[in-house]
Amino acid sequence: MMGRRSEDNPDAMEYSAKWFLKKHEDGEVFGPVEFAKLKEWSRAAQISPLDQVSDNHAHWIKAPMVAELHMDHLIQLGEDTYYGPTTEEAVLEFLRCGEITADSIVINCCTGVETALRHAGFFHAQPPAPEATALDEPGRRSIRQNLQQRIRELELLLMERHRQLDMAEVHIRQLERRLEDAGLPAD
Repeated sequence: MMGRRSEDNPDAMEYSAKWFLKKHEDGEVFGPVEFAKLKEWSRAAQISPLDQVSDNHAHWIKAPMVAELHMDHLIQLGEDTYYGPTTEEAVLEFLRCGEITADSIVINCCTGVETALRHAGFFHAQPPAPEATALDEPGRRSIRQNLQQRIRELELLLMERHRQLDMAEVHIRQLERRLEDAGLPAD
């Protein structure tokens, strides 16, 4: 769906010239763009782990599922809190913005290696400043913004599940009353 093997070089992936990015937080779609532009956005922390991509505007997959985007790193933010997967460059962008420190734990999802950022092979003590984002490109979101958005979504999902559970309990009570009215045991 997302790419096909080249006949000349079976190890190389060929990509459609038309790629789209759908932002998770608001459903905004960017594109069509070349695959190289998607990679650029991914490296610039403009694609979050929950965003989706498509090469046909019909079938969407989570961006980290496209191996060539190299969204291979998790950032440990707390004992049981992680952000990612994201790119090496995005990790450095979060460091530059002060959202993480050089002592933050980074996990390579491909190898399972867990290390302090300062010991990661891609660590640079002074990451370069980011380039300006064009108006027709997705904006950068902080780790905090992404986590707050995910918490809001989970809270809404939990409220909906509680509502469904309450409705199911009412329905069960109604069925039990009908069984009792019919003279049958409810057990």
